[in-house]
Amino acid sequence: MIRSLRMRLTGLYALLSALVLAAALVTGGLLEARALRRASDESLLDAAGAVAARLAGASILADSWLAEQEQVYDCRFYLEDNGVPLEHTLKNGAAALLTSDALGRCGALGAGQNAVFDFEAANGDSYRCAAMALAPVNLRHGPRLLLALRSTADLSAQLAGVGAKYALLWLGGTVLLTAAGALLAHIALKPTAAALRQQNEFIAAASHELRAPLAVIKSSLQAAASEPARREKLLGIAGAEVTRLQRLTEELLFLAGQDAHILRLTPEELEPDTFLLEVWEAWRAPLRQSGHELTLDLPDEPFSPIRADKARLEQLFGILLHNAMEYAPEGTAIELKAERRNTGTLFSVRDHGPGVPDADKQRIFRRFARGDECRTGKEHFGLGLSIAHQIALLHGGTLWVEDAPGGGAVFLVQLPSGR
Repeated sequence: MIRSLRMRLTGLYALLSALVLAAALVTGGLLEARALRRASDESLLDAAGAVAARLAGASILADSWLAEQEQVYDCRFYLEDNGVPLEHTLKNGAAALLTSDALGRCGALGAGQNAVFDFEAANGDSYRCAAMALAPVNLRHGPRLLLALRSTADLSAQLAGVGAKYALLWLGGTVLLTAAGALLAHIALKPTAAALRQQNEFIAAASHELRAPLAVIKSSLQAAASEPARREKLLGIAGAEVTRLQRLTEELLFLAGQDAHILRLTPEELEPDTFLLEVWEAWRAPLRQSGHELTLDLPDEPFSPIRADKARLEQLFGILLHNAMEYAPEGTAIELKAERRNTGTLFSVRDHGPGVPDADKQRIFRRFARGDECRTGKEHFGLGLSIAHQIALLHGGTLWVEDAPGGGAVFLVQLPSGR
């Protein structure tokens, strides 16, 4: 799906880029071609103007001078007086190039007028012509009509070169822009790909976790129906799995709500020491039944209040305490502590278990992540610490784990002050 979307985005980007680049290059090419044509026309007019100026100031027009000017301006001159071509015009072949149609267009010019036009010569070649009709007042013994002729072959070759240049620019630019588009599409779709991958992993892991308790419930109920003597025990097993399944469903709903950004907190002002005392009272008995003594360490100085959703915060500490109960050896204490900090309150939950390897200190807060299997043989969904981490973030705080002095793990929750 992502690959197909990336290819479609790249194709769309390449198409739009190619169209925009083509429009820009066509405009540039047309402007350059127009500039070349204008320069060629100005050169022809300059050539004709040079001859006209010579005619106005000299009584004799030497053939050698005309030939020199033809080399300078890369053209041929055609001159006639009263409709009669000059001898030089016949020598340089200009008269043989002109057709009646071209002469007719020149004959339509009034005295002092000029024109530049294309025409097809008698030999079939294409020529550009700059024509001047000289006013008699400027003449002594000169002609009435002056033409400067130049083959369009060189100009056509230059225009073809311009076209080829811009075509290559378009092709190279399109390739580069397509490559850039592919890179941009890859970068832009990275978050989407990661989200889809995470979603697929979430669905796969959730399906796996749901399958286990459902299988136990099904087998327990089937056995209870066929074994009346063990019915009470089997129903107890099924009930425990139902409770486990209910907890898993609640955790999945929490994470789904967090992903959809629909979770809302109900913050209230809490005194950290009072809140932690309530948590200690709520968890002291369950932990004692599991073989753990829960201790509470609070400083004598008063705390700054915090603004938090009490129910969510109780859920966070419930996850941390349950995690400590599961991983700490029976008979060891679990320590609950709060400290004042300049920016808020630092809570901590310490156990005396095997601790968390450095390689797992970040990973355990990911969904469906479990610690080293050697720590315990008990099954966990791998969602609790991820949920606790999300709750801390929702409160503008942080949750992390460190090695406890003397062994074990200490989970720390930093929450900002509410004032």
